[in-house]
Amino acid sequence: MTQDSTAVRVRRAMRDEALDHVRRHGSASRPELESVLGMSRQTVASVAQELLDSGLLTEHQGTGAGRGRPGRRLLPRYPPGAVVGVDLGHRHLGVAVATFDLTVQAEARSEVDVDGDPDAALCTVARLIRRLVDEVEADARARGTGTGPVTTCVAGVPGPLNAARQAVASPTILAGWSALDLAGELSERTGLTVHLDNDANLGALAEHRHGAARDNDNVIYVKASDGVGAGLIINGEPVHGSSGAAGEIGHTQITQDGAWCRCGNRGCLETIVSTQQILHQMAHLRPGESGPPPRLHEFADHPVARKIFAESGRTLGRVLANLCALLDPATVVIGGEMSQADAFVDGIRDSVRRLAQPGFDDRVQVLPAALGLRAEVMGSLTLARDIALRAALM
Repeated sequence: MTQDSTAVRVRRAMRDEALDHVRRHGSASRPELESVLGMSRQTVASVAQELLDSGLLTEHQGTGAGRGRPGRRLLPRYPPGAVVGVDLGHRHLGVAVATFDLTVQAEARSEVDVDGDPDAALCTVARLIRRLVDEVEADARARGTGTGPVTTCVAGVPGPLNAARQAVASPTILAGWSALDLAGELSERTGLTVHLDNDANLGALAEHRHGAARDNDNVIYVKASDGVGAGLIINGEPVHGSSGAAGEIGHTQITQDGAWCRCGNRGCLETIVSTQQILHQMAHLRPGESGPPPRLHEFADHPVARKIFAESGRTLGRVLANLCALLDPATVVIGGEMSQADAFVDGIRDSVRRLAQPGFDDRVQVLPAALGLRAEVMGSLTLARDIALRAALM
C-alpha cells in the first residue's frame, strides 16, 4: 500500500468519525470535535469544510443564554431515503417507517403470538412492512415529493442472537425461531436488506441517543415485559458479548427450587418478574370478570396492585444492584410494559439505592424510559439509519 493511499484512508476515517459524531448527537461545535475526537483545530476545520462542501453537514449559529456570541454548530443534513424498524415482542410486533432524520412517516402494531407461531408472525411483519412502505411512497407522490429509496430494515428480537448467522441463538428461548433464517426470510419477502439485534439492545440505543440517558455513556437499559432483558452501553459502545447473550438478566437464578423457566432452568427472574406473572398475582383483584385479558396499566392505581408492582420492582432491583456494582453505570433506564407503573420503578430504585456500596447510593439514576413503549422500535429505526448511511459513505 502506498503512502498516498494510506493518507486517503486516514483522512476518510477522520471524516467519517466526525460525521458520525454529529449525527449521533444531533449537532456539534468545532471545539467539541477537537476535544472528543482528539483532532487538531486545523484538521477539524478541514474535515468540517469537506463535509459542508459535500452537503453532508450544514451550519447554523448556536443559541445560548451565556455571555458572548454563541458559536456556530454543525448539524447533519440527510439525503432522501427512509428506513424500516421492527419491534418483535413475545406477544406483539410493531413496524415503523421513518426518514433519515428519524421522523416517523407510518407505524402499525399487531397482537401476535410471536413465541408460539413464528410463521404467522413472520407473515404479519412482512405484510405490515410492505403496506407501510407503499403508504409512505403513495403519500409522497400525492404531495409531489419523493421519499427516496427504502433499503434497510432492522428487527429487534426478544432473545439472544448469533451475530454471524443473524439468527436466534437459543434453542429454548424463542425455540420455534432458532432454525429460522429470520433476516433472510424477511429480506426475501420485502426486498430490503435486513439486520437483527436484541430488542433490549435497541431500547438502550434509543434511550442513549434520544431519551432518558441521552449523552450518558454508561447505561443499563432494562426491558421489563413478558421477558426481562438488559441492553448495556459501556463507554458509549453497545456490549453484545462473545455469543450475543450479554444482558440476559431474565435468566438470573433467584431461587433454586422455583418454577421452571422457558430457558430450562428453575427459579429465574422471569418466573417471578414478568407481565404474565404479575397479572397472575393480580387475578383476584377482578374476580369473575370476562372479556379480553387486562393490561397492567389498568391496575396501576389499585392499592394492592401497587404493592405487587413495588415488590416485583424490588426483586428486579436486587439483580440490577449487582449489575451496577459490576459496571458502574450513570443511569439505569426502565422500559417495557411494566415501566408504566410508577410503583414498579420506585421498587427498583429502592433496591438499587439500598444495596449500593456506601458513598455510591445516590450516584446511579433510575429512570423510566422517556420513549416509553416505543423505545425498541425507535432503536430499530436508529440502527437502520446508521447502517444505511454508513453504507452510503463506502
